[in-house]
Amino acid sequence: GQKVSADVDARKGELAAISVPTVTSADLYVQGGFDTTSASFYRLVDDVGDIAFPVSVGSRMVMWPAGMQTPGYLRAEFSAAQTDVRTLTFLVR
Repeated sequence: GQKVSADVDARKGELAAISVPTVTSADLYVQGGFDTTSASFYRLVDDVGDIAFPVSVGSRMVMWPAGMQTPGYLRAEFSAAQTDVRTLTFLVR
């Protein structure tokens, strides 16, 4: 029932995919931080801007771009607050 997830510890591997259940229509952004201090989390960007995945209203398996590294801690951020609690799964390999 919110817009930003709790912290995900990805220090022991690389992000490979994110499983997104049925959600309120939104885009999914990924935030990264080097520790769990809220002030250190920022949206991840590539050479064209914010990395965003259109997840709309259906369930999605979002594949993370191969070779793109992430910081040790991650958060999921939706462009619209979710009306109910949702459980996303981050696959770290």
